Amino acid sequence: MARTARSGSLVVGQVSGAAELADAIIDLVADGSVADGDRLPSTRALAEQTGLSRGTVVRAFDELSAAGFIVSTQGSGTRVAAGAGQAARAGARTRGVSRTSSSSPLIRQGTRTSSPEVPAATTAPPAPPAPATPTLRRGRSPRDLRPGIPDASLVDERAWRSAVRAAAAQGLAGLNPWEEPSPALRVALADHLRRHRGIAAGDPVLFDSSRSAIAALCAAFVAGQQGRAGGGTVRFHTEDPGYRGAVLMAREQGLEVRFHPARPGGLDAARLGAEPAIVFTTPAHQFPLGHRMSVDRRVALVEWARRTGSLVIEDDYDGEFRYGVAPLPALVSLPAATDHVAYVGTSSKSVAPDLRVAWCLPPTAMRREVERWLAVHRRGPSSLPAEALAAFIASGAMDRHLARAARVYSDRRSRLVAALRRECPDLEVTGVEAGLHLCVVLPGYDDDEVVRALERAGWRTRSLGGQSAQHAVSGLVLSYARLAARDAADFAVELRRVLERLGSGGTPTTRTPTVFES
Repeated sequence: MARTARSGSLVVGQVSGAAELADAIIDLVADGSVADGDRLPSTRALAEQTGLSRGTVVRAFDELSAAGFIVSTQGSGTRVAAGAGQAARAGARTRGVSRTSSSSPLIRQGTRTSSPEVPAATTAPPAPPAPATPTLRRGRSPRDLRPGIPDASLVDERAWRSAVRAAAAQGLAGLNPWEEPSPALRVALADHLRRHRGIAAGDPVLFDSSRSAIAALCAAFVAGQQGRAGGGTVRFHTEDPGYRGAVLMAREQGLEVRFHPARPGGLDAARLGAEPAIVFTTPAHQFPLGHRMSVDRRVALVEWARRTGSLVIEDDYDGEFRYGVAPLPALVSLPAATDHVAYVGTSSKSVAPDLRVAWCLPPTAMRREVERWLAVHRRGPSSLPAEALAAFIASGAMDRHLARAARVYSDRRSRLVAALRRECPDLEVTGVEAGLHLCVVLPGYDDDEVVRALERAGWRTRSLGGQSAQHAVSGLVLSYARLAARDAADFAVELRRVLERLGSGGTPTTRTPTVFES
């Protein structure tokens, strides 16, 4: 008689997507926890148990059904298909054969067991080993709160596959992407930036990463300064704590890096001097503290660049996501910015870092030098993901994805903020108005020690002090992009416990005290 695998008894462990859920159910079928004919929990019940969306569970069931592991009958629910147990124990999976499958015919369902020995006369010759199949990439654990990775499972799989098929249907053009970049993506991005960021008349230069774009802009600006009166090393101004990748690119170009303490309201142009220089800024959501640059300081920074003949690099790394606040204008959209502000964007936060597609809008006078750097260093994006992203944007799927992702991220952010306020009410939390991460400031604590203690408890985090060069602030940088609802409260409780332990016997920090006045 078939059993019903109730939602409380179908233990699938920690899963983070449709593929993992499908594999987990097959593993339960293989070890006999679920037998042929057993009824599975409803998609709604399984979604509540795992913390996944119902749509994700439906996709997992569709995958299992297509592979023949389950059958759905009107009025009877979803059951394990006849023969599914044997197939699972043989190593069959929805995406090929498991490399670690056992050849043993052992059946562990109920009281049925295989014979301990198989008669020699019926023993089949050993089957040749199955060809090795690559292990699918699983992404980070939901308990990995280090910044930089969005939740790629929010991307509509059907829409993305359609975009990839459209890109693949074009065939191979035999062109170097750094010399003849995707025209379709440049057009699609120009329209996307106009509608979402208020940037008109843009013709993006395509790169494989924002770091490459920053390096190209630095090199182009330095090339334009050669032979001018005054000479000397070009300065690179940036906030601290700040984005270390930009500092690395500046130093590789031989620039003199000047660090300015990050404060609410953004970088003060009055501190930058009168010489031509480069300023790197993340005005929509300062990395990592999350402050938004005020309108008056945006205007002042652009005016300073115009007056001194300088370059401002605006890195809009996660500017698509804002929560309950009005969008502020991109620096490049301000009057007088055209000749002095370079806009840099990337798909790594809005879609996924797998694509390795980024772009920049350089000042017209610098464009030829930027393109020359791109051709020399060959840092353009691969054509297939570029064309796929173009199709994804042009179809409207990008707009739908951003709207859905913003709702999900807003909910996850709210849950984490509420949990932190409940468990750690005395801590300052910054950067909650935009982006995919926030900061918890920890004055009096060694944040590296806090990070290590949390890691021992199963949580991956990043220290705020590790993002600093001179103006260190103790704290944690926490991404909520992939944080499950049930985990927000657990993390806040664990953070409180860690701080309580370290507060009674931990190592006090020797870093500079936090300064946040503007």
